[in-house]
Amino acid sequence: MEERSKKEHREMTRIGEPIKRLEQYRNSAWKCVKCRMCGMVNPEVMTSETYVENCPRGHRYRYDAYYGAGTWELIRMLTTEPPEIDIDDERLQHIVFNCILCGNCQSICAVMKEMEPMNAVIALREHLVENGVGPLAEHSPLVKSIENYDNPWMSPRSSRDKWAKKLKLKDISKEKAEVLMFVGCTGSYDPAFRSTVTSTATVLKKLGIDFGILGKKEKCCSGTVFRIGERERFEELKKRTADSINELECKTVVTACAGCYSTFHTEYSDDLNAEVLHSVEFLDRLIQDGKLKFTKEVKKKVTYHDPCHVGRYVGIYEAPRNILKAIPGLELIEMERIRGHSRCCGAGAGVKSGNPEFAMWCAKERLEEARDVTGTDMLVSCCPFCEQNLRDASKGFDFGIEVVDLMDLVAMALE
Repeated sequence: MEERSKKEHREMTRIGEPIKRLEQYRNSAWKCVKCRMCGMVNPEVMTSETYVENCPRGHRYRYDAYYGAGTWELIRMLTTEPPEIDIDDERLQHIVFNCILCGNCQSICAVMKEMEPMNAVIALREHLVENGVGPLAEHSPLVKSIENYDNPWMSPRSSRDKWAKKLKLKDISKEKAEVLMFVGCTGSYDPAFRSTVTSTATVLKKLGIDFGILGKKEKCCSGTVFRIGERERFEELKKRTADSINELECKTVVTACAGCYSTFHTEYSDDLNAEVLHSVEFLDRLIQDGKLKFTKEVKKKVTYHDPCHVGRYVGIYEAPRNILKAIPGLELIEMERIRGHSRCCGAGAGVKSGNPEFAMWCAKERLEEARDVTGTDMLVSCCPFCEQNLRDASKGFDFGIEVVDLMDLVAMALE
């Protein structure tokens, strides 16, 4: 299957388009006919009735307000004079901040009616923040940590590059390189994701790529700040991050973090001077050019989980599958909800920190599909948030499914 270009994907889904003010979405609110397609897998690609639900928020809470159609109704009520709903209503906050912003609704509605329900949720969040009823209390430490420490984990800058000490990587702030390996906060600080960034750096070294890292000087992309509705703070944080990258004068930014990737690709599209690639894109190019060949068999049966921020947000579906199919001995068995209709893991848009119980429920749903449809004992992805949430659920509910990053399998196949 031939992928659309990133530009074509953006134009079709409208993901990555500038978020308008709440009032500018009011006309769309009147266009919604409550067809509920926003909560489903597109019938044109549906393979069974078992896995037809595809709006995690609506599926979990089983109330119209939690679906995309409910988003439009809330906007209509809030933009009527006088408003038909109290903005201080705690139920409103619960509905708005439990959307995972997976983009399934928008991937359907943008094509059918040129409507943007996911973008409208972000506008709703901004509206609540501006009126002092958002974000959630659980989000405040995250934002303050990014402002004070350049990461959401309240960890010191000095420990950001501890993972790289033994690898002797180039400090790109002191020595120029063509490629910046942007590690991301989760890769830098979460021990469970440490093997992925180590594998990424090891693979790049083995392939002779001229790259470096920013180490202690790397700053958070702040994508979560944007998605919880803190637009003004995000714009300030974005400028300092973009400036720190542009002054390097590198040609390419490569990251193994899906969240960093989509944020750079969409919200930073006019601010970065370098091309931004996810690590799976970068490696797939090398495979297609004949510069990367795997030498070791990895005898595993695996299934692949499309992260929202690599798939629906940007339209990268073939690259990770090309890599998996190029690894000798590896058998890929697909789930039912895949590619543009992939089921979200539940960790995005501040939901993992704001409502961890719901995030875990979403991950459990995805793991049940992986187990029941494919029968594999290994789930592969290329997003630290997906992997973190799915791994937590796999252990918590004793699924017996190992959750790994694609880069770890690449490292294994390269000995």
